[in-house]
Amino acid sequence: MLTMREAASVVRDLRERRGWTQTELARKAHVSRSFVADVEAGKPTSEASKLFDLFQALGHEIALRSLDDGEVRW
Repeated sequence: MLTMREAASVVRDLRERRGWTQTELARKAHVSRSFVADVEAGKPTSEASKLFDLFQALGHEIALRSLDDGEVRW
């Protein structure tokens, strides 16, 4: 299971690989810069849909994979 700390690391790494600032990522994901900063700090958030927007803006998507049989569902 992806924790907020792990998500924080992934978001920061992907953003930095693109050479984007937090402000640029926020603009592309249609979220606030403070939301990006909170995610990158690993703060818990109840706004999972915005977290998905960050990954989408970074060119990635999140899939659901069954822990039982490995089947991927979108």
